[in-house]
Amino acid sequence: MLPFPSDYYTVPDPKEPSGRRVDFPLDAMPANAQGVHIDPTTWNKNDGFSPGSVIEVQVPYLDLAASGIVDQYHIAGSLSPNAPIVLLDASTGRRLAWWGEADARNADPATRLLLIHPAVNLPEGSRIVVALRDLRATSGAPIAASGDFAQVLAGKTVAGPGGAALSTHVRSLLDVLQRDASVSTAGLYLAWDFTVISTANLTGPVLHMRDVAMAALDGKGKTPQFHVTAVANVPPSSKDGKAISRQVSGTFDVPSFLNGPSGDKTDTLHLGANGLPTVNRGQTEVASFACLIPRSVAADPQRLSGAVHPGRPVLYGIGLFNTTRGMEAENVSGLADRGHLVLCSTDWLGLTGNAVLTDVGLFSNLSAFPSLPDHLMQAMIDALYLGKLMTSSKGFVSDAAFRAGSSHRALIDTAVPLTYYGNSEGALMGGAVTAISPEWQRAVLGVPSMNYSILLPRSVDFAPLYPYFDKSYPNEQTQELILGLLQMLFDRGETDGYVAQLTTYPLPGTPGHQVLLQMAFGDHQVSNFTTEIEARTLGAAVHTPTLPAGLVHGDPFYGLAPATADEHAPATLYVWEDPHAPPPPLVNEPPSAGVDPHDFMPRDAPDAQRQLLQFLATGRVRDVCGHSACTSDLAAAPAP
Repeated sequence: MLPFPSDYYTVPDPKEPSGRRVDFPLDAMPANAQGVHIDPTTWNKNDGFSPGSVIEVQVPYLDLAASGIVDQYHIAGSLSPNAPIVLLDASTGRRLAWWGEADARNADPATRLLLIHPAVNLPEGSRIVVALRDLRATSGAPIAASGDFAQVLAGKTVAGPGGAALSTHVRSLLDVLQRDASVSTAGLYLAWDFTVISTANLTGPVLHMRDVAMAALDGKGKTPQFHVTAVANVPPSSKDGKAISRQVSGTFDVPSFLNGPSGDKTDTLHLGANGLPTVNRGQTEVASFACLIPRSVAADPQRLSGAVHPGRPVLYGIGLFNTTRGMEAENVSGLADRGHLVLCSTDWLGLTGNAVLTDVGLFSNLSAFPSLPDHLMQAMIDALYLGKLMTSSKGFVSDAAFRAGSSHRALIDTAVPLTYYGNSEGALMGGAVTAISPEWQRAVLGVPSMNYSILLPRSVDFAPLYPYFDKSYPNEQTQELILGLLQMLFDRGETDGYVAQLTTYPLPGTPGHQVLLQMAFGDHQVSNFTTEIEARTLGAAVHTPTLPAGLVHGDPFYGLAPATADEHAPATLYVWEDPHAPPPPLVNEPPSAGVDPHDFMPRDAPDAQRQLLQFLATGRVRDVCGHSACTSDLAAAPAP
């Protein structure tokens, strides 16, 4: 299946918005150690490849430096007239920026893959032409074209079945490259094309789920059914007692678009005759929620009297393999108290703590993988329903658990607009659910990321799963190919599939949104490089100076305009740096040097908290760093 992605594995389909449809044969799909090929059925419903595709190609003994292949900090060079890699949007004739690397997990230079990363997500529905030229081997010698491509370059027609059609198609690519990018055949190693999935095919399933679920509330006063199962009044002497006075947890009912009963971790979406998700015989998903009530809202909610200051409702996105009740472990209780926020969360189905063994099991046979993005789409609908409960007068505030003492004063101010705040997985999911949300218009994404195909090899969180991956799919080329395949489905359940529609160009039935990205430089758990791609795709402005002088050589933030003070922009990126966290390695491996700032930077930084709170309240991004980079030495003295 190399190079990947490629329209060699698509067929014309006029019914699809892109005009093509993916057509993977079973025997071309990767096989596990038992010889079982991944079932391509779900993949073959896509009308193209991921907008965040990692472009993979084998170039034996390639020398990246001698070939002039630029890294993450020198992206501007990818658009130079003589760049060795050309990414061309054939729909517009425009060249696209990129950066490249060799697969660091493969030690064999003969089989090591070249990984090409678009610097901005690829335009949805477009046709991308890739060309490699003037490449050099580790010996210093030029790397010449070979095989069928060399035959076409020599003016010959490829022999065998399909050879004539292949030859004609390759010649058409050469014409496009010459016309639109001035790429000649001299020194050309390889050229091919692929189609990017259309917006309608990519986002249509979850938008249909959203519209059906919201319509189901019409006869119920626009409020989901919920059940409080536990109310814990927190004494001041407890661990979190200084900040939190009450924790409330329970369940709420959401229309289920999954085939199995609520809690089934391996079922997939129930599809109707039109191919879109539909509610399975009126089935209900029993979703979990947990809410934190800070002392600034009510010092003691049990008292018969006492001051009550209803808090601003914020839907909180929990981190990877956490559960709703784990919010207090994510350094948010103090922020809630200082900001006068009532935080509520629900589970990201498939990526919660009780789903770890299920997710490990997927690596033995990835034919079951579609269940994971399907559950994440259901979780997005759950989050929208939770938002309704937080803001409706018939929602949470109608229950005694969300009222104080005999005064029955509401603990949530339902007159204040709902906003979103999430960290880590809560940011990975937060961009996606915000993009489809009519319930809130502002979101803070803390230590944000997207695109698991780039993220997973660079995350210490995924490192413990690699032994299972290695056992089931032991070949490094196969593993990289699998990550690219998985991203084609992951896109429907994480920000990578929605980032282009997150702010200025909203999806149908959805308002525009504002987003504040707060990144921890040198993060060990989510890759800074994916954050930078996310920011470029959003057209975000970035605070400058972004990093202390001399920390890196080059420009990691290529293409981002400088932010202005107190800007009211669709998307803004602030990069926070701790001197004990060195720059991440420029290879697809997890950082290991220094401290990991992920769990404390910037969420514990007082200036970052003030910035976050003002943004949630007003939509303005306060410049809290002035003419300096945003630096805070929290590793030496973590904030309380």
